[in-house]
Amino acid sequence: MRIMFDTNAFDKMHDDLDKILACQKYEYYITSLQVEEIKNIPDNKETMKLKNFIALSKIQPPSLPVPAVVGVAKAGDCVPMNDSVYMDLLKVTHSNVADAMIGATAKRESCTVVTEDKDFSKRLRKHGIPTLTWDEFMSTL
Repeated sequence: MRIMFDTNAFDKMHDDLDKILACQKYEYYITSLQVEEIKNIPDNKETMKLKNFIALSKIQPPSLPVPAVVGVAKAGDCVPMNDSVYMDLLKVTHSNVADAMIGATAKRESCTVVTEDKDFSKRLRKHGIPTLTWDEFMSTL
């Protein structure tokens, strides 16, 4: 199974890193968006930022290209969109551009998204994208 971690999953990952690394049944993936979100954790949460980057460096997930969205996706990290998944995952307010890009990438790449965001998870499932909470993921290891 292919797993893509939403950024909020990294907040929990460092406590279970040895168990995750010992399990060989999953392939882990990420996009440049999760890396940017970790990078943008505020300085007053520097310990969390450091733990997230350590976890990321230890699992070494390949970075998958995201849908090309002007002003968000960086050249070399994106591919043209060829379906409506991204638009369907956007909220009316468009306040979740990164989530929609991550979800569209997960759909295109057949990844299960591990997230603690219940609203995001509902939108993903509505579009046939499998999701797991952190606890559900950990129970499968």
